[in-house]
Amino acid sequence: MKVLVIGNPAAGTGRGRDRTARLVRALEARGHAVELFSTRAPGDARRRVAECEDSVDRIVAAGGDGTLNEVVNGLADPSATPIAPLALGTANMLATALGVPRDPDALAKIVERDAVRRIDMGSVGTTRFLGVVGVGFDAVVTEEVRATRRGPLGYPGYTLPILRALRRYEPPLLSVRLGGGDPIACGFAIIANLPNYGGLFAVTPDARTDSGHLDLCLFRNGTIAGLVGIVWPAWHGTLAKRDDVVVTTATRIAIESAGAKPVSVQIDGDAWGTTPIEITVQARVVPMLVPG
Repeated sequence: MKVLVIGNPAAGTGRGRDRTARLVRALEARGHAVELFSTRAPGDARRRVAECEDSVDRIVAAGGDGTLNEVVNGLADPSATPIAPLALGTANMLATALGVPRDPDALAKIVERDAVRRIDMGSVGTTRFLGVVGVGFDAVVTEEVRATRRGPLGYPGYTLPILRALRRYEPPLLSVRLGGGDPIACGFAIIANLPNYGGLFAVTPDARTDSGHLDLCLFRNGTIAGLVGIVWPAWHGTLAKRDDVVVTTATRIAIESAGAKPVSVQIDGDAWGTTPIEITVQARVVPMLVPG
């Protein structure tokens, strides 16, 4: 079997090189041909996957959710080559949702088996995603991360970007339409394919990776005070009980700014662009290698 391992040495706290090397050794010891490709800059994973997807049997994304996002966006046919995550990032939302072990030796056994779970794939225009789209404050934070990041991050590394985001944040007003329905006004929107958000919060606790739809959590109050007020219920997964939160599902979503300025958008934890956006989902497309 030919396995391409995409390693992101800057993922998480930057301490994943040893685990990536252990995975490569474990796969080679089992008789598999392994190529380890280490990324140096954004876009490297996407380009390498595009170059060799027809010549490999498995792809391992050794990094975080952003690395997985690059892999799936680099594939000409995202339904063809099974993918496995080696969780090295900060949040590791998809790996957690799929129950994929962090131990390289355990993951090597999963890579060589055929236990595939096909998961839904969302799209914002031509950009694919597997985890989450955020419109509002969290996207402003990712913009600050992109502007200031010089290496590994981890949860502590978000402190300064959050403070910078708070300093320039202007509460937006969003208009969200689900499948062409009436607009819903809110100040912050999270659209997810996963039950955990950021590896910490249960914003969409009922979301499943292969449900065929996307789960939405729309916060009516996008002010700083309003966002602070939802931290505790988000931690405990009780947001649906609040009157100022809309929790629902959809397969087609249109979001635009109802104010004078476009609103920031993040995809799978990385800054992407601004509104307006249209989001769709394809059911059970991407083959992920999971514990049998």
